Amino acid sequence: MSSAAYGIVAGLLGRAVGLVGTLLIARHLTPDIVAEVTVATVIALTGNWIAAWGCGQYVVVRGGEGREAVFTATLVYLLAGAAMIALLWWAAPSLALWIQAPRVAEYLPGALLGIGIRRLGAIPGKLLARELRFGRIALGTALGDVAYAVVAVSLVSTTRLGGHAMIVAFIVQSCVVALSTITAVPWRDWLRPVRVTAARVRDVLRFGAPVTGEIVLSEGARYWDKPLMLRLLGAHDAGSYGMAFNLAQLPAVYVGGHVGAVMVPAVVRAAPEHRSALMVRALAFAALFLFPMATGLAVCAPTLVATLLPPTWGQVAPLLSVLAIASLPAAGSFILSSFLAAHARNHRLMAIEAAAVSTLVVALWALSSAGVVAASAGVAVATLLQWGLTVHACRRDGLRLDGLARALACMALACAVMVLVVLAWRHAAGDRLPGALRLPAEIAVGAIVYGGALWAGARDLVVDASEALGLSRFLPGMRERRKGDA
Repeated sequence: MSSAAYGIVAGLLGRAVGLVGTLLIARHLTPDIVAEVTVATVIALTGNWIAAWGCGQYVVVRGGEGREAVFTATLVYLLAGAAMIALLWWAAPSLALWIQAPRVAEYLPGALLGIGIRRLGAIPGKLLARELRFGRIALGTALGDVAYAVVAVSLVSTTRLGGHAMIVAFIVQSCVVALSTITAVPWRDWLRPVRVTAARVRDVLRFGAPVTGEIVLSEGARYWDKPLMLRLLGAHDAGSYGMAFNLAQLPAVYVGGHVGAVMVPAVVRAAPEHRSALMVRALAFAALFLFPMATGLAVCAPTLVATLLPPTWGQVAPLLSVLAIASLPAAGSFILSSFLAAHARNHRLMAIEAAAVSTLVVALWALSSAGVVAASAGVAVATLLQWGLTVHACRRDGLRLDGLARALACMALACAVMVLVVLAWRHAAGDRLPGALRLPAEIAVGAIVYGGALWAGARDLVVDASEALGLSRFLPGMRERRKGDA
């Protein structure tokens, strides 16, 4: 939990800067340009996931077997990445033609360069994760987000680069992230050549096949809707959808994502009889922050969009309300998947992701005729299915989520109270507050109400999370309770 907390705090700070940057970029670029840059980046990321071939996970799980295991995984990873970049660079015009967005071909080479740079620091990053040094990883990610925001905003506001400004910023971000991990791990630990055996290469490839399928489908479920939306509904709607999705994913990625990343090595290290309690505590810990953030985004979406975005992005508000709520089960599934990954249930994970991606594609296709807001509900359908399948798969390996339902119910009730109070506040305040103060006021009211409702109805959850983070001394009455226990 301490490692996850470092990741969450650093990630949220970096993402906060990145989020401000994204909103400022939207003031200078239209939704169609942003959509095409996003799709080019998604294509590059897809190639990156396929070419990873589970080498990073291999380093985490098998890195203790010696330098031969780490170097072989590094070699496979770098060679596969070079081949992937060359192939996608060559195929860029054909991909842009199929998606019906010609400018994608202009943006893709730069996106591939950024991915290539980021791959150089990927294996050192996995070595840091194996050692539970998540603070360094989180710091690099946060600095990368800051660098992206600064460079992108500077270029779009002072030059005529347009969408290429976002690509340049992505390259700079990749350099910062890669350097942060490369400089933290001695090069001899991962790049110094050792004898590579055919048996070890076969072991890496055999290990990586199901992992690759699961990761590609898992990440695809989060990103492939952008190209599909572009093809089905056009660049403008796809740009609005992409903006709303990025905002909605703030809780899922920067809370659920960091907790899930910590849980794989944590579950591997834990005794089998302790794993169920560990997972329940991790899910409750994540939900304590995920629930208010997601529901807060949903209820504050109209005020947020009206305050921070120009009128051309007005469609983001209803999309954000739908997608923020849909992100909750996705974050829970990501955390639970660490339990399956620690038990090497890669084929089961791949089957779950395949079902989720198939459902997402079908739902988006079926609902797109009713408009982009209706189509976005397809994300909720897919994430709920994924959550149910993941819980069922974990139970087959003996995972028991005793006590989780009560904790989630308490948080959901506190969020419901928060939503009602925020809506009442908005109605009562009306136009009396200046526009710049409406969003901060709603956030403050929501935070106070959620904290108070949770403290009144589920004090044990707050105390447990505070003790895990070393913050319990700041809670009312905890000092006296400790003295009494002593």
